[in-house]
Amino acid sequence: METQKESTLIKRVKQGETEAFTGLVNGYKDMVYTICSRMLGAEADAEEAAQDVFVKAYRSIQGFQEKSKFSTWLYRITYNQCISVIRKKVKMIDLVDEMPDHEVSEGDLNGLDNISSEERSKYLQMAIEALPETDGVVVTLFYYDEMSLDEIAEITGLTNSNIRIKLHRSRKKMYQVITGSLKSEVSSIF
Repeated sequence: METQKESTLIKRVKQGETEAFTGLVNGYKDMVYTICSRMLGAEADAEEAAQDVFVKAYRSIQGFQEKSKFSTWLYRITYNQCISVIRKKVKMIDLVDEMPDHEVSEGDLNGLDNISSEERSKYLQMAIEALPETDGVVVTLFYYDEMSLDEIAEITGLTNSNIRIKLHRSRKKMYQVITGSLKSEVSSIF
């Protein structure tokens, strides 16, 4: 969303024009739903959490001081809402298995270049879903939303070094998931 338009909408909402909030919702609903979906998994949970995020954002927009970007502020609300939902469900499942002993280089993933973008997206999505909730969000924010480590730290409350570690471990886990899936598909053909 264009910064000037966003700033105008925020100002209008703060002045009591509730219908202006619709513009902010429309601008960020996909982003919020994607984060909720990645963290919570279930579509119904993600939809409900996304709605709750916008209700909380609307109720607390008066406190938004525009010291950071609106998207960062909204990401933080989204992240916190999803963590609250997870805690309520007492769903603390760690899906991280043993990592491969060797280091995973970016070149090892070049095999994905030889398959269609649709197939590549399928494998990457499957690998992200195999990550613990927070790690999946960190990967999404860093690689898909191209956020800096500082922005991710502001959203998640993690340190930059912790984010680097999560990214490193996540790449290894994703490599393991993708190669395991590709091997099983190849062996089923023969």
